[in-house]
Amino acid sequence: MNILLLGKTDSIFTRDFCLNVLGMEHANTVILTQAFSKEYQQDYAAENIKEVKWPDLFLKGIRCQPGSIFRLPQIWKKLWQEIGFVKEIDVFHVHYVEALHLLYFFPFWTSAGKRILTFWGSDLYTLSFVNRQILRLFLNQASRIVLMIPEQHKYFQLLYGNKYEKKIRVIDFGNSLIDELDKVIAKYTKKECKDYFQLPADKVIVHIGYNAARVQQHLRLIEGILCLPIEERSRLKLVFGMSYKHDSDFEQYKQQLSDQMKAAKVDYCFVEKYMQGEELAMFRRTCDLFLYGQKTDARSESPLEYVYGGAEFICPEWLAGHYGILDQAKARYYVYEDFDNLSDSIRRCFENMDVYGESISEWGRQIIRSEISWDSVRGEWRSLYADE
Repeated sequence: MNILLLGKTDSIFTRDFCLNVLGMEHANTVILTQAFSKEYQQDYAAENIKEVKWPDLFLKGIRCQPGSIFRLPQIWKKLWQEIGFVKEIDVFHVHYVEALHLLYFFPFWTSAGKRILTFWGSDLYTLSFVNRQILRLFLNQASRIVLMIPEQHKYFQLLYGNKYEKKIRVIDFGNSLIDELDKVIAKYTKKECKDYFQLPADKVIVHIGYNAARVQQHLRLIEGILCLPIEERSRLKLVFGMSYKHDSDFEQYKQQLSDQMKAAKVDYCFVEKYMQGEELAMFRRTCDLFLYGQKTDARSESPLEYVYGGAEFICPEWLAGHYGILDQAKARYYVYEDFDNLSDSIRRCFENMDVYGESISEWGRQIIRSEISWDSVRGEWRSLYADE
């Protein structure tokens, strides 16, 4: 089976999907990527998955280069040769759907036996009106449309109605880190995890967001903390996980955060080291309270990892609907309506944290595992490639 996947090979989500789903016998997989992976080249090579970089013309943008449209047939021909499929493309699977990218690779899309569009979340929620209309062409031609969670499905229906219901499958990514979290929970105490990262055991460790992007709204989350009395703030150590999604002005933004912390006399640190596996699981386990305030998102796995690791979770109302699994798991978490109410949720969280300890039971962890582990979703993903 020849599988052509359009996605970013340096994404942990693409890497985990390939290793857990595309490591199939008799599967010949090629990934069209904007840049070769720096982190996961060996992982792809171990599964005989080939990376093919986008042509420079696509990376720079056709609209920026007058007359370049006439070079497309030559570029597509060369790209076919690089992909190297002797026969036709059995499956063209698009991860993270963008209209312009689909237009770039239109000949490959139309020649595929099966065409799958997988929306990750923000690609759907941030669609402009123009791109929404362009996508209708590809939605009409798609064999399958994959949405991650039911709430995303509902939003898709708001945009496009029920026309594509027979094509839609709701399947989330599996989570590779929960296996590592199980090992870390069994092997290390929470204090040992904090010691590894040189975090104080006598303070409440508060993780602010899970990457460096401004959409995490770190500054607004900090405002909620600064509304607390000084004696409560002194209990805290704020940790900013900044290992990826650096904007061009990242250093300036980091300085802005730092200045705000120093002015308020709040203990803090930035963690910029890229982590995976056991080390990332240990980092999640250091957290006593995870504060979340992203503007828009589907259900992110990172908050679930923090809760699975035993942290309290404070979530904005506009994203809380994505985390119904925590109700099923009877995990303790808190919802704030807007940033003006955040400090109230933090106070309630502190009160319960002191009395009840960890936010989730072993039974609750099993509920989460049963829904988001790769073992539980692998079969659904592979069924997309099966003959119908």
